[in-house]
Amino acid sequence: MAETILSPVIDEVVSKLTSSAAEQIYLAWGFEKELVSLKESLVMIQDVLQDAENKQEGDAAVRCWLQKLKDLAYDAMDVLDEYVYHLLQLKVETQGQKKQQVCLFFSRSNPIVFRLKMANKIKKINESLAKIKGDAVFPMLSRGKLTLHVSQNPKTDSFLDSNPIGRSDDVSEIISQLSKLRSQHSMSVVSIVGMAGIGKTTLAKSVFKEVKEKKLYDVVTWVCVSDRFDEKDILGGMLESLDKTAGGINNIDAVLRHLEAELEKKTFLLILDDVWNEDSNKWDTFLSSLSKIVKTTENSIIVTTRSGRVVSAIERFPVHKQEMKGLSDDECWTIIKEKVHGFAKRPIDANLEAIGQDIARKCKGLPLVANVLGGTMGCQIGVEEWLAIKNNNVWNLQDNQKIVPILKISFDRLSGPLKKCFAFCSIFEKDTTMEKDELVQLWMAEGFLHPRDGSDLTMEDVGDQYFDDLLSNSLFQDIERNKIGDVEWCKMHDAVHDLALFVSDGESLISDQTSSIDENSKIRHLRAKSNGEVLPRGVSQKLHSLFFDADIVVHHIASDLKNLRSLITLGACSEEDLSISLGKMKHLRYLDISRSKIKVLPKSFSKLYNLQTLKLMWCNHLEKVPDDMRNLVSLRHLYFSSEKHMPKEIGHLTSLQTLPLFVVGVEKGYRIEELGCLSQLRGELDIQKLEDVGSKLEASKAKLKEKKKLQGLIFTWSAKKEANNNINVEEVLEGLQPHPNLKSLVIWSYQGKHFPSWMQVGVNSSLNNLMKLKLCYCNECLYLPSLGLLCNLQFLEIEGIKKVKSMGSKFYVDQSNSEDEVGSATQFLAVREFSVVEMESLEEWVEAEGVTVFPCLERLYIEDCPELKTWSMGGFSSNHKLSSLRISRCPKLVAIPTMDQLSSLKNFSIAECYELMSLPSGLGSCVSLQELTISECQKLSSIPRINGLTSLTRLQLLNCDELTDLPIGLGSCTFLQHLDILNCYNIISITEDIGELHSLRQLDLRDCGKLRNIPEECVGRLSCLKCLWIGGFWSELEEFPGLTSIHQLHASLEELYLFGWDKLKSLPDQLQHLTALKRLTLRNFDGLEALPEWLGDLSSLHNLQICDCSNLTHLPSIEAMRRLSNLQSLEILLCPKLKGRCAKESGPEWAKISHIPNIRINFEHLQRQSE
Repeated sequence: MAETILSPVIDEVVSKLTSSAAEQIYLAWGFEKELVSLKESLVMIQDVLQDAENKQEGDAAVRCWLQKLKDLAYDAMDVLDEYVYHLLQLKVETQGQKKQQVCLFFSRSNPIVFRLKMANKIKKINESLAKIKGDAVFPMLSRGKLTLHVSQNPKTDSFLDSNPIGRSDDVSEIISQLSKLRSQHSMSVVSIVGMAGIGKTTLAKSVFKEVKEKKLYDVVTWVCVSDRFDEKDILGGMLESLDKTAGGINNIDAVLRHLEAELEKKTFLLILDDVWNEDSNKWDTFLSSLSKIVKTTENSIIVTTRSGRVVSAIERFPVHKQEMKGLSDDECWTIIKEKVHGFAKRPIDANLEAIGQDIARKCKGLPLVANVLGGTMGCQIGVEEWLAIKNNNVWNLQDNQKIVPILKISFDRLSGPLKKCFAFCSIFEKDTTMEKDELVQLWMAEGFLHPRDGSDLTMEDVGDQYFDDLLSNSLFQDIERNKIGDVEWCKMHDAVHDLALFVSDGESLISDQTSSIDENSKIRHLRAKSNGEVLPRGVSQKLHSLFFDADIVVHHIASDLKNLRSLITLGACSEEDLSISLGKMKHLRYLDISRSKIKVLPKSFSKLYNLQTLKLMWCNHLEKVPDDMRNLVSLRHLYFSSEKHMPKEIGHLTSLQTLPLFVVGVEKGYRIEELGCLSQLRGELDIQKLEDVGSKLEASKAKLKEKKKLQGLIFTWSAKKEANNNINVEEVLEGLQPHPNLKSLVIWSYQGKHFPSWMQVGVNSSLNNLMKLKLCYCNECLYLPSLGLLCNLQFLEIEGIKKVKSMGSKFYVDQSNSEDEVGSATQFLAVREFSVVEMESLEEWVEAEGVTVFPCLERLYIEDCPELKTWSMGGFSSNHKLSSLRISRCPKLVAIPTMDQLSSLKNFSIAECYELMSLPSGLGSCVSLQELTISECQKLSSIPRINGLTSLTRLQLLNCDELTDLPIGLGSCTFLQHLDILNCYNIISITEDIGELHSLRQLDLRDCGKLRNIPEECVGRLSCLKCLWIGGFWSELEEFPGLTSIHQLHASLEELYLFGWDKLKSLPDQLQHLTALKRLTLRNFDGLEALPEWLGDLSSLHNLQICDCSNLTHLPSIEAMRRLSNLQSLEILLCPKLKGRCAKESGPEWAKISHIPNIRINFEHLQRQSE
């Protein structure tokens, strides 16, 4: 049975009664005796709450007593909140008035009747409270102070370990099964089956990680399915993981078309996590749709599920079932120890170890249980606390009843406020990604966050600590961090979500049938998911949180939503709903109407004096915001994405902490000085239209140097707006000096010639905490600032600085600054990612003498530098961490530094470097290199030996006109899976060692105009080859070279794309043996007049495409075409003679093809059926 969590509610009421605001209420309203009595009663009850909450599980009377008290506490909270609202109204409406005028406000705006009404409410609450205190339960409860839990533990995270404990054999087995099945079938399924908490998702993530690292598939996508198995949602999720811009496509046909384009020529692994669907018809529909758009073979699906029946329902493709077993006791103890050690930072003594091993045995092999309990044990290290966990009665339950009660052991040891915060998370759907800031702001709106008396902490600081506590206890997982290391997102395991729902005690509900909710329910937090549903009045009167995922009907009960603290519409709220509702919502603290179609905010909007968080993101229909938004005196977090939604006189909102965007204007109320009073700003701030700042003095009025909580700044000048010659932009930027705590800085379209003095970095620089720096389109700058001594800088981007000609010694260290000589032996010490892009005048990048640079660099990108000739970055060759190097569109670059010691390099790409004649020495020593792409290097005549590239999986040589030979040592690249050689005009022959590439799955060898010799046995030795693109060779050849042995691939080759030339009069006869071939494309065979009769022997053929064959007239006989029993699609393009003969019903060739379900000629569908 779920327990009642009451202490946070009582805490909030007492907090209101002890605040300075309450003291003013006593004096103003004339019923201070009733308020004092209420406070004394609640303080007395506070003393026994901890004992009551502990006893409720085994004592129904205590539980009933707590529930009555909880309902009454909510009522008290609402009444006091209404008083606070009116006090805030007083503050707004009497700003600047004298004290006697304030008194007149009370007598004028609050008649005696209203005072009596409020006094009567307090009196009734006191009477009900007296009855509760008189209950027989109350004297039986022990007194004891509640302790507020504030974590002192270090921050931890839930990133997937590289080798999750005890699962390496499972990972190897699944990858082995994937390889086995994909070699035999076009699509196959591996299912991971096991109970909740056994680690199915973690195992799938481990497979995901290894598959991506080894590049076993071209595309690896992850879709979390959960309870709702919807074909469009799954395919849409798959598409969005491949193309982030494709979100929001609602039509299934459009999704399929986009997905088909994304998957063209690519093999894929799709992981469907947490599947519950046992309906074979739904599976068949989904897999059929997927099959329609897949043109490759060797694709796989992994399904994780608790139900074996899910596996049985998948009938369309072969399935391997991987039953997950529990971990050993020792492995569970290892997990617990790692969690405990992460907090304690000291060895576990012998007594605790013995208890811990007993607890590990009770985990019954469930890693989730070990993780969560380990977090709790790490927070509470002591024999008594660990014995309490070991001896808990929950271990005596049946196995199938255990998982949530066991997890509740950790929940029971949380503080009251932390319990309430965790239970609130049940309002999010399973598998939902939760944004940390949103979560903290919602907790704050509900009144869960109370800093200690005398503490400097804000409510947000307390919320951050609570978040870290829940993360430390492994109740949150799968966190995502931004580039400066801050946690932005997290998830809850499904079983943990079940726990949150259980302990919410019926206060949270996610429903698609809101009209059927019992009016007597205890629901306080509701997520409504279906369109057109009516919300019952009895429910709406109690609600504190309402999230619309659909167009729920609320306008008829708008007045009953007056107790709402949080309202999230998710685009579904109408203007009518909002205009009626908002004026009644005096308690509202969190409002999100992002993406709504609202055009005008109601007049009552500016009277939301309690509002703390407002989100107006992507409100494209909203014309403007009210002029008097300065009245939102409690506002702490404001989000908007359009300039027209920036409030006037925002400087009056002195509690504001979040302001992602500020657009400078010239009118009063929009000038940069408005930022000056916003001393509490945190997070990231983008200041736009800085061309409207007139001087250094004006810029300094923003007081950025004093904003110690700001972590990120973006300075933006409008690129298209004409500069005001009377404004010194250099002085303006000088006046925008940030606080030394800044971690991220971006400067866009700055038009000064020099960067400010505060960017001239020395040992004692004010930017020493900077982790990310981006300088973009600063077109007038002549020199880059000296950045080499920024010891914490990790991400550096320099883009579009058009007048800088050299990156030399001054870029590393300013030698004219004497203090820079100290500690300069290593420069750019922490930089992990560096990009140099669109530097139009950059001619040289010279090395720094006698120093090591970029020792931690992992990714380096140099792109669109048309004048760059010399690159000799000192210390580059000794970098052992560089994993990705991309150089593109640098047409004058003649040389690249040596690569002798780049042992960690995995991806090397070079493109459109037209003057480059050779690749750097040492390429063959890049033993970790997996992908090598060389494209459009027109003077490159040779490639160094690549004998040592034993990890290489993909090699692409594209449009290299002067290249005459393939690199020596190609045959030693035994893990090579993809080889592309395209448009390399001067390659004459292919070396025999290409036949040693026994892992090769795709070979693309075409449009090499002088190629005339391919060793005849090579192709036949490529035993794993699945896809072959070949042709477009020397135009004088009368036979296709290299295909004599292709018949040896009869069991493996599934896709063949053949490109001809004029002198070829027939197709190679060896093709008739390719009985496993599923897709055949014939292109540019102008000398071909008829297709051979043996084409009918390709019994597995599914798709046939014929393009640009101007003289082709005849298909094989009707008998031969009818033997192609698996042929589903025929496409004929730009074959004028054949087109007429295949005219529907009338053409002489029509009878040969009329049985084929899908026929398209010159993009016109003659027949179209579902494949």
